[in-house]
Amino acid sequence: PPQPVPVIATDPNLTGMPMGPITPVVPAPYAGPMINTPQNFMYVEDPFTEIAQSYRAIIRQQPGLLEAVTGCATQNRYHVFLQTPYGIKYAFKCNERSDTCARCCLSPSSRPLQIIMRHVISLQEYNTDLAKIFISIDKPCQCACCCMCRPYMDVRLADNGQKLGTIREPCTCCDIENQVIDANGNLRFEIHGDACQFGLCCGPAGKKLANIYFDIRQNGMVVGSIRKLSSTIGEFFTKADSFEVIFPPKATPAEKLLLIITTLMLDYQNFEKSDNDPYDMYY
Repeated sequence: PPQPVPVIATDPNLTGMPMGPITPVVPAPYAGPMINTPQNFMYVEDPFTEIAQSYRAIIRQQPGLLEAVTGCATQNRYHVFLQTPYGIKYAFKCNERSDTCARCCLSPSSRPLQIIMRHVISLQEYNTDLAKIFISIDKPCQCACCCMCRPYMDVRLADNGQKLGTIREPCTCCDIENQVIDANGNLRFEIHGDACQFGLCCGPAGKKLANIYFDIRQNGMVVGSIRKLSSTIGEFFTKADSFEVIFPPKATPAEKLLLIITTLMLDYQNFEKSDNDPYDMYY
């Protein structure tokens, strides 16, 4: 097996600048600019320790080639990278679990689903389901109409069922809003996206070509941001999207995890739907 060697981790998609030394690191195959496979791993057993050191996350949805060819919705998969002062690394894989009938008959924003988040600590766990399930996310069926039956995600630890919090989409007129609520029911963050952005006003091409920005607000002040990145060539012809999350400086590990999951909620509610989705009239 390959031996750990010191390397300089880089972020080839966003800046290409060195991010600092990482030791130990096991080299992994490079899959091009979409980062579909990890370039290196830092072996950290405790995911909370790992995410506590991070100040940014990159979330990349795996393109669904079968969905692009057949037009039938498939289960989404996401890869989460964390950036720390020591470098950028692959940390989590998120797999959707949903019923085929629900995917075909219901809007992505309404259909019931579960997302399993696994904490990956070795190369052998990347393309398998060997990685331990870390977080379980449940999104029940909610056919929203104005202020009634608003969509939400319930977030819990997989090993003991402890609740981490809830992500909720409130009723708004135009702008995109999400609420991050902790385990005690307290509102921690509000996510706000201006509806007048080019990417949100100019149809599907605009959503793919433009960066779309969302503020992370706490007590009325902007403390972080979420950005939907302009699509790569591979993403442009599918529903796959990529996101960047800048964590608030004082956010706890649990709050950072909730912000990552908020980004998944934003994707399902706003970027998975087709333009002729009949449910759009109710949002």
